[in-house]
Amino acid sequence: MTAVHVNHQLLMRFVSDVFIAAGMRAADAASVADVLVWANERGIDSHGVSRMPIYLGEIARGELNIKDHPSIRQTLPATFVLECKRTAGPACMMKAIEHATGIADRFGVGVGVLSEPSHLGALGRYAQLIAQRGYAGITFVAGLPFMAYHGAKVRSLGTSPIAIGLPASNTDTDDEPLLLDMATSIMAAGRIAQAAAAGRSIPDGVAIDASGSSTTDPEKATTMLPLGGPKGSGLALMFECLTGILAGTPILSAFANSPDRAKVPLQNSMVIVLNVGAFRHLPDYRKDIQVLKNTIKALPKQEEFAELLLPGERGGREARDRRQHGIPLPAKLWAELGNIANSLGVGQPQLVA
Repeated sequence: MTAVHVNHQLLMRFVSDVFIAAGMRAADAASVADVLVWANERGIDSHGVSRMPIYLGEIARGELNIKDHPSIRQTLPATFVLECKRTAGPACMMKAIEHATGIADRFGVGVGVLSEPSHLGALGRYAQLIAQRGYAGITFVAGLPFMAYHGAKVRSLGTSPIAIGLPASNTDTDDEPLLLDMATSIMAAGRIAQAAAAGRSIPDGVAIDASGSSTTDPEKATTMLPLGGPKGSGLALMFECLTGILAGTPILSAFANSPDRAKVPLQNSMVIVLNVGAFRHLPDYRKDIQVLKNTIKALPKQEEFAELLLPGERGGREARDRRQHGIPLPAKLWAELGNIANSLGVGQPQLVA
């Protein structure tokens, strides 16, 4: 058996129970479980429960702080910094969204910088949550260097993703937001690790090896290449300037001077919540978004395209399918998670037949 299937609700409860058993607060564990399982639901398996052993290792080494609480430092009425202190990234982002949304209700926009959270997981989850509440959400991340600056042959920038979520029309069958979630690298670093674990090659032109030469061997890939060359690296550079440098916890310069991950921030982020209702009537905005979606879907297609997909549409379909038939996980990963759970006194859920 190469894969097992797990019910998404049971998997979420299992993930939460494991992190609680490892000492994490229940509310934080629920946030982490939500983000990890959401990624698996949408087919972003590189950011799903395969991250659990990594997070648990960080807890054991004290790199993921489960003792402190993130604290809000209000800078102006509509802006704030969330001092995360390496606490659980998903819990930090959920707190930032709640605060930014409350600000947006009063001032039309709420802008927050997250300083030193642990790994935030799949960024699209947060933009989706904001959009599902009827707001427009923008969030982006800067992290440790895994990607080359355009023209460089060494790690210079984070693969720095951006996610934008917009509320869709209530006439949609599932009210799926318009959701863009993309890295600034051609391929996410997690997918390279997945390919290595599965013994698969990677496409040519997405990564380079230690000598700076293009490689299709994930085991030799040391550095990701930016999406669109100077465009991707330019975005990643700006995200570093608008997150860590803005908060006073820069990553790239600190890493260059001391590549000890225990002393360098892992990630920083910015979240922007726009109150659509402050600009125009929200139902009218939703209606016009739906008109735009229908217009795009009706465009004439090139011969090799069976369908024109909107941002987030593929992931939404995958999530509906996996919620119905179970989330597929590699059998080897499920066995590893079982060993971890047993060591913590947590039972694994039954598999989907």
